[in-house]
Amino acid sequence: MSKKPSFANLGARLAPKAVEAPAAASLAVMEEAAQAETAAVKAPRGKRQPDGRRGILVRARPEAWKALKMVALDREVTLQDVMTEAINDVLAKHGKPPVA
Repeated sequence: MSKKPSFANLGARLAPKAVEAPAAASLAVMEEAAQAETAAVKAPRGKRQPDGRRGILVRARPEAWKALKMVALDREVTLQDVMTEAINDVLAKHGKPPVA
C-alpha cells in the first residue's frame, strides 16, 4: 500500500508547471524543491504560533463552557480574552507577574 500524499508540499504540486529550462538550471531547481520539502516535513506541526505562543487544551463540562461563553458575551470580548484574563489571575494569585 502506498503512503498518503503530504499536505506540506501541496502548493508545489498544484503550482503551474514552468517552461522547461536548461538541464543544469532544472537540476538546481529540483534540488532546492527537494530540500524545501524535506524542511517542511521536519518542521513541527501545530506546536507554536509565529510569535511563540502555544495552545492549551482544557476539557470543561457543558455548563462551565456555557457560563464562560456567557461571560464573554456579556463583556463583549472573545472567549480567548476571558481565558487570558483567567491565566493572568492564577499567575497573580501565586505571586507571578501576569504574562498572558
